Amino acid sequence: MSLKTVLLSSAPYLSRVLEPVLGGALHKYGQVATTAVRSAITKTDNGLEELVAVYRRYDASHPLVQTAIAEAQSLIQLAGLEAPDAEGLATHIRAAIHDLASAFVPLDGTKAASETSSQTVPSALGQPVA
Repeated sequence: MSLKTVLLSSAPYLSRVLEPVLGGALHKYGQVATTAVRSAITKTDNGLEELVAVYRRYDASHPLVQTAIAEAQSLIQLAGLEAPDAEGLATHIRAAIHDLASAFVPLDGTKAASETSSQTVPSALGQPVA
């Protein structure tokens, strides 16, 4: 039996063991990054506008990004997690910026949320709701 055959047959079992360990850590870093970006938005003047600006043109030296990175480092330290390298942390922060900003930036070819919310929508009782 070759090593390749052994690895291929044991891969499903290994993935069941390793996924919670690796996936759990990545999920924690993602949560920390999202919390850090939310905190940076709150601390920054015109935070939502700055978030959308960074979303449209990412710049690692932007004050909102720098504040989010500092917040994430503090949260990781408080949580007792092993801090990822700077590039890994920046990746999580960038993903959190994308996730949070996508709620405010409409996709191309779709109507903005304010346009659709002003339309009349029928209710379950047949009465139009404005």
